Amino acid sequence: MNVVIVGPFWFPRGSAASARARNLAFGLRDCGARVHVVSMAPRAVVPGATPAPGIGEHEGITYECVAPFFVAARGWRDRDQSVPLLRGGWLDKLVWFGGVYAATPTAVLCLRQLIDRGICDLVLVYDRSALRMTPLVRLCRARRVPTVLDVTEVSEHLRSRLNAIYWDFAVGTRATPRLFDGLTVITSGLESFYHSRGCARTLVLPAIEGWPEPSPWAPTGNPEFRLAYVGSLQPRDAPEVLLEAMRRLAVEPTRVTLDVVGHYEGTERGRQFARRCASDPTLTRRVRFLGSLSDAALAAHLASADGLLLTRRDARTEEMSFPTRLVEYLRTGRPVFVSNVGDISRYLSHGTEAVLLDPGDARKVAAAIAKVALRPDRGAEIGRRGREAGARHFDRRRHAARLLEFAAGLREVLAA
Repeated sequence: MNVVIVGPFWFPRGSAASARARNLAFGLRDCGARVHVVSMAPRAVVPGATPAPGIGEHEGITYECVAPFFVAARGWRDRDQSVPLLRGGWLDKLVWFGGVYAATPTAVLCLRQLIDRGICDLVLVYDRSALRMTPLVRLCRARRVPTVLDVTEVSEHLRSRLNAIYWDFAVGTRATPRLFDGLTVITSGLESFYHSRGCARTLVLPAIEGWPEPSPWAPTGNPEFRLAYVGSLQPRDAPEVLLEAMRRLAVEPTRVTLDVVGHYEGTERGRQFARRCASDPTLTRRVRFLGSLSDAALAAHLASADGLLLTRRDARTEEMSFPTRLVEYLRTGRPVFVSNVGDISRYLSHGTEAVLLDPGDARKVAAAIAKVALRPDRGAEIGRRGREAGARHFDRRRHAARLLEFAAGLREVLAA
């Protein structure tokens, strides 16, 4: 089967959306499908840096960027120089959304050419914009090519109804049942949400990853129990709970420290938390801010940690979404501490495959971490079983096979 994945994400490297598209592409490739990616995200030009190629091949996946202009970026969010630095100001937003929307006609033309050449049997769309999705889907419907929308979150973070993007996404959500032949959703909550809006053909595809053979387990040798958190201290990660738990752990007999890795300096809220920790004598001794790391450096850092921490707030948006970082944590074989929100407990058993935390109680979070830190094996058995559970539930090849079977059913419906 020939599959085209299209949407406003960078490829082959980039943010969480890029990782989702990349893992879907790799899983489909491993199942024998031919995959082409059409990226609608503007590329970045930074003075002194080489612009990312607009067309190419990455590990057997062909791709092209159809954005009509570059982002004049101020720098990079990551050490690998794959995600441009956009600070969220009105000019950055104008450049980003202007580039994405302007890419739509070119994406339609590209898709038409692929269909006409007979190398497009399924289109997988990663988007929520009615203005961008509608012309793509109308083309596919006219050519009788099934379309599937991949949904990973709701749009409730767009709160201002005075924002034109809000209404574009709201119309896109309402139009989804009549636009698409089927949906893949990242959680059961999203499946119920779209079922209630008339989307009968849905498939739950959780966060996915590749699962190579694990490296032999070895103790870290850290004198303290070292935790690592990867993120940007956004509200969804409940940073208040995270830091309060570390403050409570400061009085425990076992020394516990936390390394914060990510682009927290990219938002004022993240910078505020960094300043708070720097001015708090207790937190200064227990929390280190390491900033962004390259992919290789991040993998090495996670492997050297004694535990990996992912707090999440108990809110509808988080119940509907699924943290892709969790699956990356599980791959390391280190014990994972994650807030029990949404679908987490559908896949992981508390105390044996992960430590499921109370999302709103810092005291209980600290107690759960301290209990594992005091174990003779420092949670090594939890980490081993967690990796086994991750390989069972989140393997990209297994879910890609399910997606191809789902798509075959859609093609039968269209042919009837």
